[in-house]
Amino acid sequence: MRRRLIESAMIVFAQRGIGSSVIPEVIAAAGVSQGSFYNYFRTNDDLLAAVSEALSHDMVQMIESVVAEVDDPALRVATAGRLYLHLVRAYPVVARFLSATGFSLVGKKSAIYEQLPADIKEGVKRGTFDGDADVGLDLATGAALIGVQRIAHGRTAKDYPERIVRAVLRALGVPAASAAKLIAAPLPKLVAPPESFLRTAQQKLVALAEADS
Repeated sequence: MRRRLIESAMIVFAQRGIGSSVIPEVIAAAGVSQGSFYNYFRTNDDLLAAVSEALSHDMVQMIESVVAEVDDPALRVATAGRLYLHLVRAYPVVARFLSATGFSLVGKKSAIYEQLPADIKEGVKRGTFDGDADVGLDLATGAALIGVQRIAHGRTAKDYPERIVRAVLRALGVPAASAAKLIAAPLPKLVAPPESFLRTAQQKLVALAEADS
């Protein structure tokens, strides 16, 4: 029941944004009673936090399966950033949800914030990245979220994720030649497991679109 509510909430937030209460729409989309809903969630914010946590869990697990053994912080940032943006493009429900919520989820169980702060701090410590780790984190986060907005609202070039990540690396002080090499590293295509929240929410969004067409 809780999972069904979270999946439905992700789609409703993606369609409506977070500026008004979505609880009635979520109850209707999930096909549950009002009483059943309130057994799990009390407010819009509770619901939004649950969706963000579930989405972040899936995305981080998928990305970490690739970068877990990578020691170089620049390669970790480059690979994770590329995978993140490619996942957003591959699963439109994610793009639409993240675009609708914007900066409201920054730092709140967001996939961006799971490992990025530690990777940037380590890069600064090793001399791989220049300057202030907090400023570097802000630059990387801002670029990622603007990238999500662009992906959600229009077609982007095939190498758009790589171009965004290259710009972030350059802003962090990585030389041009090194940044070009980092974004050219082989990258696996991530596919969400059948049981994942990300995949089931995407399937529901597709089914809704087909029903409306």
